Amino acid sequence: MTLEHAQLLDALREVELPTLGHFIEDGFVDPRVHPVTRSPQLVGFARTLDLREPDAYEVNRALLAARPGEVLVIRVAGGAHAPVGAVTARAAIAQGAVGIVVDGPVTDVQALRETQDRLAVYATGLTARTTKRTGALAGSAVDQPVVIGGVPVSTGDLVLGDAHGVLVLPGGRIDPEVLSAAQASDRDEPELLARIAAGESLASLLPIGP
Repeated sequence: MTLEHAQLLDALREVELPTLGHFIEDGFVDPRVHPVTRSPQLVGFARTLDLREPDAYEVNRALLAARPGEVLVIRVAGGAHAPVGAVTARAAIAQGAVGIVVDGPVTDVQALRETQDRLAVYATGLTARTTKRTGALAGSAVDQPVVIGGVPVSTGDLVLGDAHGVLVLPGGRIDPEVLSAAQASDRDEPELLARIAAGESLASLLPIGP
């Protein structure tokens, strides 16, 4: 990871996702993909997996491809099998991954929550039906573009997540002006809340347009 990338990730960790929602319209994953863990804010670069068959071997290949600071992003065709559970989560942590986002279910929820301070997990729900060691996938599914909750994701895209959901920033970039505006908004918000609580006139505090 370059110094520029590290500085960008640090800056994004200081910005709340709902604040970015004031300035960005696209890239927000459908809320059916929701947090399974109560983790710190997720910020990392995507490593994608298009799981067209419930093939556990392909999940393991994706884990071995993951690099420190990355987020494993998995599309599960049919949404019936869990590609992520206790072992997968521990392996992701061992690889240095910071999160997993699944357009599909996960399993072993208690184990996932035991490591939630190190690995944020997002999914559509829970199931006991898991992937199998079949080798059913022909050709690598790792690093294939996927669509997660209606949002296209490619390896190298930025993935942000918190209690409100997931945001994908294509190309691993964000408009510097948007980032600066979001940072300023977060800095100003505590003072605004305090002034509202103090009883100042809302007409003078809340913008209503021209």
